[in-house]
Amino acid sequence: MVGEIFAGLGAFKTMMDMTKAVQDAHDIATRDRAVIELQKEILGAQAAQAALIERVSELEKQVAEFEKWETEKEKYQLNEIYPQNFAYAIKPDARGSEPAHLICATCYQNRKKVILQKSSAVHLNCPVCQTRVQFTDLDRPARQSYNPRGWI
Repeated sequence: MVGEIFAGLGAFKTMMDMTKAVQDAHDIATRDRAVIELQKEILGAQAAQAALIERVSELEKQVAEFEKWETEKEKYQLNEIYPQNFAYAIKPDARGSEPAHLICATCYQNRKKVILQKSSAVHLNCPVCQTRVQFTDLDRPARQSYNPRGWI
């Protein structure tokens, strides 16, 4: 009878071990699924972080360009180079080694420095936006005017 009790206890122990093994297997599968979901979330967060870092870098470049333009635009002043024809001229004290020149008023408003080019005896053209500005030394207004050597 003691042998039968031990045999019954052994069977019961085996049954408990199998139940625990099944439960452990279920827990392992559940844990593995949770780990996989967590890894997906981590990868998604890393991708979002990389995108944010790239966007911050782009914005920092834009800020640097705005700051550079703010400094550059202070070197110029709007002038009427012929009646109702405007261009930005470099200020004499900002010239340094640069020759006297005019930049396109339209491009200036778009934060671009584009030097106007003489296209005829009486016109300057912007090579970027195609703005055409009248300019002549012959019929100079009484106020300050620009000639190829500078403001007079």
